[in-house]
Order: sequence, then structure tokens, then C-alpha cells
Amino acid sequence: MNSYNIFARYYDLLTENVDYDAGFNFISGFLNEIGAKTVIDLACGTGKMSEKLINNGYSLTCIDASDEMLSLAENRLFNAGGKYVLINAKMQDFALCEPQDACICCLDSINHLTDKKDVLKAFENVYASLNNFGVFIFDVNTVYKHKTALNNQTYVFDEDDFYLVWDNEVLGNERVRIILDFFIENENGLYERYSEEFEERAYSEELLTEMLEKAGFREIDIYGDFNKSRPTNTDERFYFVCRK
Repeated sequence: MNSYNIFARYYDLLTENVDYDAGFNFISGFLNEIGAKTVIDLACGTGKMSEKLINNGYSLTCIDASDEMLSLAENRLFNAGGKYVLINAKMQDFALCEPQDACICCLDSINHLTDKKDVLKAFENVYASLNNFGVFIFDVNTVYKHKTALNNQTYVFDEDDFYLVWDNEVLGNERVRIILDFFIENENGLYERYSEEFEERAYSEELLTEMLEKAGFREIDIYGDFNKSRPTNTDERFYFVCRK
């Protein structure tokens, strides 16, 4: 099942360790270089990065395949004010009527595309949705991370509102099945179990670069951190900055 129903409800809590301020500073630096005004937030999730961009004067087009995630994003962005549009669509299956200045895709969303054809199609959609000289910024979990932190590892979250067992199962071909078992206390004091699962696939920087070039991008920079360090073999996340 890949609905993200319960996962969406607790997503913000499970990503509390994400430094959104550092991510925004990294992204906005490139947006400022081209004088961007309009931004696509692809696989926007609950809209936390979109909110930061809106609060800083950008107009947002927020795209996500999950109804649950998009509903949470709508509540967040409505309270933030500013200009935004919400679109319920997959990364590999969207098109915009008007091109935008930039596109971002955060928190390893590209890894959720486990077929190379879908990744290429997503890149082609982004390219077609950008103005000339537009910028595409995204991050991915690396092959190294899949072989270490996600290699048949199990993590437990014991929170006030829920108990979660997060199990990573290696499937081969750089793919990992992620199984989430939530135990949530009901009004009678009993715990109900909810299970969701999805897959991620890690792609090498060489393969991602090849697909980006096929999609039309020619100027592609890759970083190992928000400080624009050069990528290394032990980085758990790569940051791509691609220009049309």
C-alpha cells in the first residue's frame, strides 16, 4: 500500500531533525542568482519548504501524488497566505500551462521512483515546465546510504502519540522496501495497528546525470552538503542543481 495516510499524519514529527532553514538558504541562493519569482515544489509533501518560500515572497505551484499530504500542505499554506496553486499529480505525470522559473524536489522524493523510465519522465516534465535559464534543485539518498543506514536496519520511534517500527528490507537492484507499523492509542486506551509500505531506489550520480542530460539539462552541479562541498563516496545525500 502506498497511500501515505497515517504516514502523512505523522510526517512532520518524523522529520523534525530536518534542517529546513539550511535547506531554504541553500535553495534560495540559487533562486536569487536567476531572479526567480515562481517555483514548483515537486512532491511537496506537507508543504514545509513551500511555506518558507511563500513567506519569502515566492509564488508556488505545489505538486504531490498523495491526497493526504496535499491536504496538510493546503492547510499550512492557507494559513501562511501568499500565492500558491495545489496540483494532485505524480512526478512522472504532470504538465503545467505556464512555465515557471524554478523547481525544487526535496527529501529524497526522486528515490521513490523505482523505475528509471519514471525518473527520466519526471526530469523531462520538469525541463518542459521551466522557463529558459530556469533551475532545478533536488536531493537524493545515495547508494552508500542504502547500503549502510537502510540496509536491513530497523528503527523504533516511541513517541507520546504513537509507537512506530520502521523496517528497511533490501530487495536488490539498489531498492529498499520500507515497512511502517504504527501503533496508535484509541479513545478506549487500546492500541490499534496501521501498516503502510513503500519502496525507494538509489541511483548513482552518473546515472542521474545521464538521465538529466537526456531530459535536456546541460549545466549540472552536484554537492555533498548545503555548504556546497564536493560529493564523496560516503555522503548519504547528494544535492543536484541543474540549469535549463
